[in-house]
Amino acid sequence: MKILYLCPDLGIPVQGRKGASVHVRELVAAFGRAGHSVVLAAPLLNKSPWEEPAELEAQLLHVPPAPDVVSAFYGLKAFNETLGIEDSLPGELRRILYDQDLAAQLKRRFENHAPDFIYERASLYSTAGVLLARELERPLIVELNSPLSVEQATYRATGLGDLAARAERWALVRADAVLAVSTPLRDYAISLGAEPDRVHVVPNGVDAELFKPGEPDLEVRKRWGLDDDSVLGFVGGLRPWHGVEVLPALLDRLILRYPSLRLVIVGDGPLRGELEHELRERRLARSAVLTGSLPHEEVAALIHQFDVALAPYSRPDHDFYFSPLKLFEYMACGVPVVAAALGQIEEVVRDGETGLLYPPGQQDALLAACERLLSDPDLRRRLGRVAAKEIHNHYTWDRNAERVVELARHLMAAGGLS
Repeated sequence: MKILYLCPDLGIPVQGRKGASVHVRELVAAFGRAGHSVVLAAPLLNKSPWEEPAELEAQLLHVPPAPDVVSAFYGLKAFNETLGIEDSLPGELRRILYDQDLAAQLKRRFENHAPDFIYERASLYSTAGVLLARELERPLIVELNSPLSVEQATYRATGLGDLAARAERWALVRADAVLAVSTPLRDYAISLGAEPDRVHVVPNGVDAELFKPGEPDLEVRKRWGLDDDSVLGFVGGLRPWHGVEVLPALLDRLILRYPSLRLVIVGDGPLRGELEHELRERRLARSAVLTGSLPHEEVAALIHQFDVALAPYSRPDHDFYFSPLKLFEYMACGVPVVAAALGQIEEVVRDGETGLLYPPGQQDALLAACERLLSDPDLRRRLGRVAAKEIHNHYTWDRNAERVVELARHLMAAGGLS
């Protein structure tokens, strides 16, 4: 089949290192492994010119914002700076203008070369997928990874009131199918008006060939100075909702019992400086390794170094709608996890069988779970072995790609249009 994968989000570098970038590339690669032809259309390729672009197993159609859209963005940003205003209005305006231009560009590009179906990663203010699907008379499948307008209002200063919510509702209601990565997101899409029988839950997954059980690589241990130490590990963005703030205090308490314990944090984000400062204040800097952002293909080798892998999410003020990519990758590598008992985590991790769960926010329970694993190698091996089997059997990108294509065939046979 010919698949147009549309990723219109101006914040996702499709050849970069963000979790969302990995998600896009992995599903595209899974489509390719299944024998389908994919064109990935996106505005942003790489966040930093110093990063080596990740390989992409698809035809890449770079569709950047037009010069007048860029000029409007920088003009409004400069105006805000003059007035001493900090808000998201320039970025929101850029998204809206880009969306309108994107729909027109894609129509010109594909009107004589239509795909069999369009797969769109939902993004703020995006209506282009719906408009293009109508023009080409092709089914549209929308992937929903977060409640976009709620997230915007909660974590960023919004400048356009409920316009983002209206656009989100408009697109989800008109999609031929919505793939939500978690049950709370399915409920969210339905609450906005999407028909229940059009909304499906498809959690994140792993590349089963890259993330699989394996022995620690001595060269990797040498590179990061781990020696023969026990390793407590975290992979992910260093952002408030990932719960990384608890890591220095956790290390401080564990190191009293395990003096040679090392904390390895793989990833980057706005909380990195705060973490480094607290580790220094607690005199733990030598016991911690912050790798920064790494190419995705290097992450599995570091996970293999972990004795215990952490997903210490705090309880948010809203439903826990995440489908944590780190969780699937830890478990696929056969590393025992300690995770907060929230949302989809409780569906994937069976406490005492495929990992250990603890009540979110209860630091004593987190400490006790880590101590239990660090003190019991047999338990670590047993949990890791069962976890790897669970993920490889049920949560892979190849399996997700099969579900998407099966759904697309059904939509095409039924006529495919709303």
